[in-house]
Amino acid sequence: MRVTEKMIFQSTIAHMEAARGNLAQAQNEVSSGVRVQHPADDPVAAALSVGHTVDRARYLAVANAAQRAADELGVADTALGTIGNVANRALSVATQFGNDSYNAEDRASAAVEVDGLYDQVIGLLNSQYDGRYIFAGYNDKTAPFDGAGDYHGDDGVRTVEISPGLYQSASLNANVIVKGSGGGVDMLQALKDLAAALRNNDGEGIRAKVGDFNTVITQVTVGRTQAGMAQNAFQAAVTTANAAASDERVKLGKLLDADILDAATRLASAQYALSATLAAAAKTMSLSLVDKLPNR
Repeated sequence: MRVTEKMIFQSTIAHMEAARGNLAQAQNEVSSGVRVQHPADDPVAAALSVGHTVDRARYLAVANAAQRAADELGVADTALGTIGNVANRALSVATQFGNDSYNAEDRASAAVEVDGLYDQVIGLLNSQYDGRYIFAGYNDKTAPFDGAGDYHGDDGVRTVEISPGLYQSASLNANVIVKGSGGGVDMLQALKDLAAALRNNDGEGIRAKVGDFNTVITQVTVGRTQAGMAQNAFQAAVTTANAAASDERVKLGKLLDADILDAATRLASAQYALSATLAAAAKTMSLSLVDKLPNR
């Protein structure tokens, strides 16, 4: 087959475009650090990367939700810690003023302190985190306790995913811990009863509250233990999920990221190849034009 000048020209142009394409790809990898920017760059790697991207997003979502749950439980634990201190103080008051050496005036003064303890507990039980009442169960948009000590929340305990398909309790049931639902002692009622007994100078009634506050202290301690165990589970979940997300990022990098050393080597080769192609093309075009000149 006869090689025409047109064929030579087309072949030269094709080599030049290929050289420019290789150079552009190498330059892009070096500057961006990414090898696969479009599915066509490596269809297999692009397809595999979809699964790793989805998994990474899932792990990051788990880590974020677990951290928020841990933070909320931290607020709940702090509130319960103070409530426990209140219960201990109420126990001390009941023990001290149950002694009949105290007169009516002394006990009336102590009743004022107990009233203050009651108000403090109501405020703590209406604690919020991120706009949610943490002791209200599922009904967390409404303050769970009113001034009379009545509970307006529910017994729902929210759960949060700590790994794909595995859930951990993320809230505490104040109806059990503080109100004594299910056979315990209602702390708020005990505080009101103690204050009333103190005002009435009722020694027997005051002494009767000692056992109640011992039970309340146990209830609060159990609640704090639940909070602590859940916090530990969530913190472990955060660590595990972040590690898994990081692992998925490494896998994505192996699929999509450029090997900078390799890309730089290819860039230098592509620059040299393009220069050589342009030089060869110039020589070919020059010879072709010379052939067209008239003989002298």
